[in-house]
Amino acid sequence: MKIYKYSLLIIITILMLFKVESAKSTPNYSKDIAPIIYNKCTNCHRAGEIAPMPFTNFNEVKNYGQMIKFVTSSKFMPPWSPNSNYSNFLGERVLSQSEIDMIKDWVDGGMPQGNMEDEPNLPIFPEGSQLGKPDLVLKMSEKFLHKGNNQDQYQVFVLPVNLEENKKIKAIEFRPDNKKIVHHAILGIDTTSIAFELDADDPRYGYEQFGGFGFEPLENTWAGWAPGSFARFYPADIGKNLYKNSVILAQIHYAPVTNDEYDQSEINIFYDKENQIKRNLLTTAITPENLFEEFKIPANKVKSFTGVLNVPIDISLVSVLPHMHLTGQLWEILAITPNKDTINIIKIDKWDFNWQDFYYSNKLKKIPAKSKVYAKATYDNRAENPNNPNQPPKDIYWGEGTSDEMYICYFNYVPYNFGDENLDLTTGVEQNLVYSNQIISDNIFPNPTIDYLNIKLNENVEIKEVMLELYSQFGQIINDNFSFEIDNENKLLELNCKNLTSGIYYTKIKIRGQEKYLRFIKI
Repeated sequence: MKIYKYSLLIIITILMLFKVESAKSTPNYSKDIAPIIYNKCTNCHRAGEIAPMPFTNFNEVKNYGQMIKFVTSSKFMPPWSPNSNYSNFLGERVLSQSEIDMIKDWVDGGMPQGNMEDEPNLPIFPEGSQLGKPDLVLKMSEKFLHKGNNQDQYQVFVLPVNLEENKKIKAIEFRPDNKKIVHHAILGIDTTSIAFELDADDPRYGYEQFGGFGFEPLENTWAGWAPGSFARFYPADIGKNLYKNSVILAQIHYAPVTNDEYDQSEINIFYDKENQIKRNLLTTAITPENLFEEFKIPANKVKSFTGVLNVPIDISLVSVLPHMHLTGQLWEILAITPNKDTINIIKIDKWDFNWQDFYYSNKLKKIPAKSKVYAKATYDNRAENPNNPNQPPKDIYWGEGTSDEMYICYFNYVPYNFGDENLDLTTGVEQNLVYSNQIISDNIFPNPTIDYLNIKLNENVEIKEVMLELYSQFGQIINDNFSFEIDNENKLLELNCKNLTSGIYYTKIKIRGQEKYLRFIKI
């Protein structure tokens, strides 16, 4: 009898512990799910951005809990096309397996909210931009009517700059107004009057032109936008030129619709206010040889095309944007050096027309002179392809329509400088928004500095909580020649920069699991 009582007691104890452990293991929104959603999803899932529904609070996320579980478990969301095992890029929108499991367990556990005090503040997202307040906004001067005739339309709009002086540019952000019809945009820049003459010859606003701008402007591909693109500051000392007497040419491809639609898109431009830019970002592209004569994808066939780019000088590859349409299936782009070494650039195993971007490498890729860059694109023109615009399939050729096809891959690059391949763009030169500013502000002064640099902290921060690292502009960590302390009375983090040599630096501050990079200049 005594053994039975002890055995029963042990069983009850185990069951109680199991129950407690089970309760503990169920994630809740405030503590476990909100940090994932706010950092990986809300940038798109908020008012004015590309996603169809907002994820900015508990109720909005809970209403779509089952859907979120499905699209994250299947890795359909967050959208990220490049194969991360082939090459890596900045801002990879990929959930870890533990984050995916956390979402699944939360949904399966009934989606509890938890303690609202544990929920992090919603990140401060800029309105009308993904990057912040622009220095110059160029908006189409009037709304353009895209007729509901079920036809594609390519229209070039001439946007005068009207600046008093030339500017160096750190970011260019195209903002589509009517996302229903704006298929993609290519931006050029010019200093002649030719575009105005072409505009005057077309009775509508802008002028119709497929395959470029109708003439050879100063730069054919000054910038661009495609569905799913994210704005990004150019890395390190790299940027673009904007000339005071220039015009921006915006060639916008409008997709077919059955009802009349209007668009009045705009361009946000961010200046290099700190004279950081030393190198102008250049653009080139790969298309297949004998493009217009031989670009044909037969009905009910899978076909591949390969383009080759000869590299005449040592270059540093900054970013890459492959472009194709609905029957596109995959890309693989790599470089073969004169020594027969292979440099992986990008591989997309499952093309998604709705998500295209300039993908920026987390390190500049050195491509030696006399290398060859190969870009292989594969198209699936079979009935089994659910994205095929033609059922039954028919032969597809290069063309301006969404149901036609294209093959083009853009490359942004600069001439190689010694040490480019060692520049780690993830350690501070990466300038996109860091949503951890609840403790660490952007208030850094004086900047430029001679001796001391001050960073404003929140009132409740203690010195023992602060971790700080210093990086050169080339991403190299600096362990010596600097020190810091906290002014508790004024809540300032003070960096002693006296022993630093003149140049550009980045400081990484970490407090309570939050971290932020801030840029400063020592003179």
